[in-house]
Amino acid sequence: MNFQISRSQALQCVPQRKLVEALEQTIRNCPECSKRTDVKIDQNLCNNCSVRNKAINRYAEANIPIRYWPLEMSIGFEGDPILLKEYNEIIIDLRKTYNKGPAICFAGGHGLGKTLLLSNILKRVVEKGYSGLYTTLSDIVSIATSREYDDRDTARKELLLIDFLAIDEFDPRYMANDKSSDLFGKILEEVFRSRAQNCLPTFFCTNSPNVVESFTGNIKQSISSLMNYIRVVAVLGKDFRKQEKQERQELK
Repeated sequence: MNFQISRSQALQCVPQRKLVEALEQTIRNCPECSKRTDVKIDQNLCNNCSVRNKAINRYAEANIPIRYWPLEMSIGFEGDPILLKEYNEIIIDLRKTYNKGPAICFAGGHGLGKTLLLSNILKRVVEKGYSGLYTTLSDIVSIATSREYDDRDTARKELLLIDFLAIDEFDPRYMANDKSSDLFGKILEEVFRSRAQNCLPTFFCTNSPNVVESFTGNIKQSISSLMNYIRVVAVLGKDFRKQEKQERQELK
C-alpha cells in the first residue's frame, strides 16, 4: 500500500533557486559527472550523485533549513552531550522510533544545537523513506490565520499525518492576544492529541527553560495539558552562534 499525504505550499520555505544550486553543486563536485555534457540535476547522474541529489530533494521537501543540509551531529559536535545521546537513541532504529511515537521537547537557550538536532533527525528520517516536516510555531500561526482555506486544510492534515514532525521556536512570542492565543492553543491541542493517539513521533524545541510558564492567557492551559504527555529534555551549554560571531570578528 502506497500512502501519500498532500503537501502544503504554506509549509514549504526552501527557496527553489537554492535547491537547484545545491543539486548543481553535487555535479560540480563530482570528478565523473562534472566532465560529462549530458548530465543534468535529475538525469544521467552517476550512482553517488543520484543518491546525493535524491537526498537533497527529500531535505527540501521536508522543509529542513538549507544551512543544516551539510552539517552532521556525528561530526565535530561540541554541544551538550545529552543532545548527541538523544539523537543516537532516536535514529539507531527509526522503525522502532516510528512505532513507539515519542513526543520530546528540547528546552534550552539560543545557539545550543537544538535546530541542528531536529534537522539531523529529519535527514535520517527522509533518507530512510519516511515522510518528515520541519516547521516553526510561527509557520503554524501564519497558516492558522491564512485566508486560503484549501491550503490551510492541507497544512492541517499534513501536521496531523506526517510520519515525523519537528516544531521549532515553540515559544509565546507569536501570541498577540488572548483571542489568538485561544485559537492557536486549540490548533496545537488538536495536532498533538491526534498524533499522540496515532503514535506519530513529534519533536519540539523551545528557548524557554519552563515551557508552560513562558505562555500566558488561554493557551497556557492547553500547553500545560499537552506537556503531561511530552518528555522534556533540558539542554545546557554555551551559545555557539555568539562564539562563531566572535571568532569571525577575531579573524578580521
